[in-house]
Amino acid sequence: MQILAKHTYTSQTSELGNIRSMVQEIMEQQGCTEQDSKDAIMAINEACMNIIQHAYCGNPDGKIIIEMFVDNNDLVFRLIDFASPVDKSKCKSRDLDDVRPGGLGIHLIQSVMDDMQFQEPAATTGNILELRKTIAK
Repeated sequence: MQILAKHTYTSQTSELGNIRSMVQEIMEQQGCTEQDSKDAIMAINEACMNIIQHAYCGNPDGKIIIEMFVDNNDLVFRLIDFASPVDKSKCKSRDLDDVRPGGLGIHLIQSVMDDMQFQEPAATTGNILELRKTIAK
């Protein structure tokens, strides 16, 4: 895998615009389609919002590192936080028939990305979420 970018952000919702811009720029540099770009931006935004809300519980002093790689025809997005490890068994979408606000982030991410996996974190990190998108150029 070849690294394309690595950026560190704080766990503040005000950072989401910067994150979306960074993902858009990398997607454009890689010659991705508009739809692939929109999908990746939405998924990364949603994953970061989940980190801010659920992993850091709204604490604005946390860190989120986003690494982007190219792996053949795939773009790989690695989101690293330093919060307490999450219970991966609870990281799933709620029943789509349960109509109410919230709780669909995982479903949205999985519907637009080709793969979503929690990686085993190093001792110095809390959680590593890896998203993969096969890109059409």
